[in-house]
Amino acid sequence: MRELLWKQRRLFYAVAIFSFFVNLLQLGPSFYWMAVFDRVMTSRSEATLFYLTIGVAGTLLLIMMLEILRSRLLVVITIWIDKNVAPVIFDALVTQGGRPEVAAYPEGMRDLHTFRNYITGSGVFALFDAPWLPIYIVIIFIFSSTLGYFALGGVGILILVGLVNESLSRDAMGTMHKEMATSSRFVDTVSRNAESVLTLGMLPNVRDRWASLNDLSLSHQAVTANVVGSTVSLTRLVRQVVQIMMLCAGAWLILEQNTSPGVMMAATFIASRALVPVEMILSSWTQLSEARSAYRRLDDFIASLPPRLLEEQMELEPPKGNVAVERLVFMVPGRPEPVLRGLTFEVKAGESIGIIGPSGSGKSTLARLLVGLWTPTAGTVRFDGAELDHWSRDALGKHIAYLPQTIELFSGTIAENIARMGKVDAKEVVKAATQAGVHDLIVRLPRGYMTKVSDGNSGLSGGQKQRIALARALFGDPRLVVLDEPNSNLDAEGEAMLQTVMTELKARGVTTFVVAHRPSVLANVDRILVLRDGVVERFAPRNEILGQYAGGAPAPAPAVAPPVVRAA
Repeated sequence: MRELLWKQRRLFYAVAIFSFFVNLLQLGPSFYWMAVFDRVMTSRSEATLFYLTIGVAGTLLLIMMLEILRSRLLVVITIWIDKNVAPVIFDALVTQGGRPEVAAYPEGMRDLHTFRNYITGSGVFALFDAPWLPIYIVIIFIFSSTLGYFALGGVGILILVGLVNESLSRDAMGTMHKEMATSSRFVDTVSRNAESVLTLGMLPNVRDRWASLNDLSLSHQAVTANVVGSTVSLTRLVRQVVQIMMLCAGAWLILEQNTSPGVMMAATFIASRALVPVEMILSSWTQLSEARSAYRRLDDFIASLPPRLLEEQMELEPPKGNVAVERLVFMVPGRPEPVLRGLTFEVKAGESIGIIGPSGSGKSTLARLLVGLWTPTAGTVRFDGAELDHWSRDALGKHIAYLPQTIELFSGTIAENIARMGKVDAKEVVKAATQAGVHDLIVRLPRGYMTKVSDGNSGLSGGQKQRIALARALFGDPRLVVLDEPNSNLDAEGEAMLQTVMTELKARGVTTFVVAHRPSVLANVDRILVLRDGVVERFAPRNEILGQYAGGAPAPAPAVAPPVVRAA
């Protein structure tokens, strides 16, 4: 985060410069009071009073203009963050969101908004004004050491209050955010599984579970609010007491003829101004703590990303479709055994490969690794000899088709979904839909390709969504196609269409991987790779494999188990 924000350091420097002049000009009213009491009142000169008043009014007007300018500069900074930092966070969240080796971080964009909103709030001005606190105290000491000690004591008390506030609220606030995130994730899970919750009568139970999670969050929120509220009230009391004591001490010094009324008023005014940033920081402590925590989480998240996600990759030539897997190992945190253990095989461009095996053998994991969704624990996946990390993610995505088991369509039209949410080229969209055998289905819809789909994909069956997603995968004539159980939601007509699609892909020389449980989808593949317990049990021509395995499920394991390759 520091490196990203450093790119706009000039704007932060400009805000600091404006703050310098704002605080420097704030001394104007103090000297005005000193001049009025020490000169105007003694000389009884109305002209001097008039010109002093005009001067201080101009100073206040200039202060207002500078504060407006620095406020607008901070707005410019937040706009820059939205346009430059937000896309980095967004890409990282999408790229890392499905990786089992990376901790879930669904609050990423909310944390960014929290940090951004704090920058435009009043609390951030106090951070720029706070460095002037010792300067103001020194000026008060120059006027009067007695008044300086009173002001210094008030500042010390406020700083002590701030430290106590930090100590009492830190743990409660951190726990509050964790409980809020847990509660939010639980609500999301319940929403996604609403059908099961309602039909199985689970609503009272899940409501009680959510209530218990929410109560934990509310209890910590109450502790934080009480601490911060008490701190704000105490801070205001201390500032008022300090001002009264300084006036009292100033009056006593006047009576003792050790100072003048002007010095007393100027010192009191400066002390009040010196305490304002401290009071503002403490009064906005909740927002400051939230922004600081959000910044740290964002910083930790970005620091955990692989460097290739933050660096621009050189765009290579479009892949021909040659795939090489070398000693591939993949482990999931918390699981002692690797999901994949030392896979090695090669596939030439244009080959069609079926992947079968019992549940938990690593078929879907291999599919995700082949398209670069997940990063291997060890080993490599190469396209045309180049490791996946050497390819630009965006450039490579144009040449890859991937159909996962779980299908989601984005809010927009069917045409936009097939066009991968990019610019809709009607000719290419219809071509992809025709290749996927879904064109006739789409044109029979009330609005055809312009039919709107919501985030929940309402109005479309599972089979319809799967066929539209297949058209999206085939958009742009990819050179590598990976299908993870593409017939899981298809009827007989849909399976026939899928066979036609695979035949056409083979005829065009497209490298194809198909993960399947049902052997019907493997009728046209060249070879079949059999996975068992994360290792390649067999990799042979289709007829040999299907003759040995029935129903797409491997026969019992051989007497001698294959060697186990563990991750380093």
